Amino acid sequence: MITRYYLKCPGCAEAFDARLGVEPTRGTRFYLPCPHCGLSIRGSMSGTELENHRIAIECEVLSDSAPESPGRRVVTINPFVPSRYDADTFTPMGSFPTMTLLQALGDHAFAEFQSERHSALEAGRDQWPTVRMLFQYYLQGNTAMFVRIAQQQLGLAWEPGTSHERTTVAYQAMGAVTTVITGTTGTTSANVIGRFSRKHFAAMKRHKDHLATFRRRGQSSAALERDVFTELNRFVEHHESWEMGLLGRFFGPGGKDAFDDLVLYRDEFSMVRDLYHHGFELACKCLWPLVAAQNTVKRGSPDDFGAIHPDRVPEKMRPRNLDKFDKLPNAFKIAYVSQVPGWEPLESLLNNRRRNTIGHATAHHNLQTGRVVSDESPSGMTYLEFLGEVLGVFEALSTLAQVLRASRVASSPDFGPFE
Repeated sequence: MITRYYLKCPGCAEAFDARLGVEPTRGTRFYLPCPHCGLSIRGSMSGTELENHRIAIECEVLSDSAPESPGRRVVTINPFVPSRYDADTFTPMGSFPTMTLLQALGDHAFAEFQSERHSALEAGRDQWPTVRMLFQYYLQGNTAMFVRIAQQQLGLAWEPGTSHERTTVAYQAMGAVTTVITGTTGTTSANVIGRFSRKHFAAMKRHKDHLATFRRRGQSSAALERDVFTELNRFVEHHESWEMGLLGRFFGPGGKDAFDDLVLYRDEFSMVRDLYHHGFELACKCLWPLVAAQNTVKRGSPDDFGAIHPDRVPEKMRPRNLDKFDKLPNAFKIAYVSQVPGWEPLESLLNNRRRNTIGHATAHHNLQTGRVVSDESPSGMTYLEFLGEVLGVFEALSTLAQVLRASRVASSPDFGPFE
């Protein structure tokens, strides 16, 4: 849907027409450039239905219904689609936002993207609130309310009567929704979790030290568990601000180049960067179960890192046990995980070089170019690429939450005192 406005720039005081693409949203902050002087004019929109949709633009609105005049300058943007604001026809690509995705992706990929995007938005809006409530009762230890929500609202046909059963149910419910939000195209979560599970169960059968380590560390991970859930909840609550990161996973060979000159006119960088930063740090704190399982399967002990280490880790920093691993910089932790076949994708999701660009103190969203830049990376990345990195961190964090679950189950009091 396109809404038309006749606006007056608060800077140069020139008037112009604005074509603004709108979609149902709980809240979106955007900006549009004055076609005369280039000033970035901020705005916001909210409303999930046409009758309650509201748009506010930080300039004088001369008219919200006046027809366009051939003599007036025009700007066309859509905060939900990368756009070329300086064009007013259906070509070239990006000139008319509603056609951009179809032109760039093609019919088949466009249909798949729309389907996954709709499912993700629906899961965050309709399913997550129930899962959030269930997980809150789980963290509180409120067994009666946990069972009621699980049975009455999630359709659980049996009663989870033990601590480790409730842990399993809570994490399965959370994983079901985060998987839909992440999407299925280009994801590797199932493979990472599957390989970890096989290694973990094999290690538990053969080596008592492995289970003892998971029980001990799982008990001390209660605070980390709460932090991970809290951050995943923040991601979902602000899903509309980063959900277009999904788009990058549908580009064919060379297709991404088509978007290099287009801009996603959203003004939410600071908030979304906080999600990215905190999610990245928490995800790296959840990497230890992966290396523990690998160490036990290969060398008989979760603390045995052997003689083969990633080249990038200096010899003096190579860990001798899991406690030393916990103290490594994130880049080195990721290196140990990514050297295991099947877990390499985590290094892509948790790209430390990208993290340095995004997390640098000088990083900002340049509204004139639509790129995220910093002093260390003047060329930076497009805002759409930035959102793709945010999606990657969400996928990594939600995947590693399921890995952390193994230690929380192992530490359940149902299994008696620790040895």
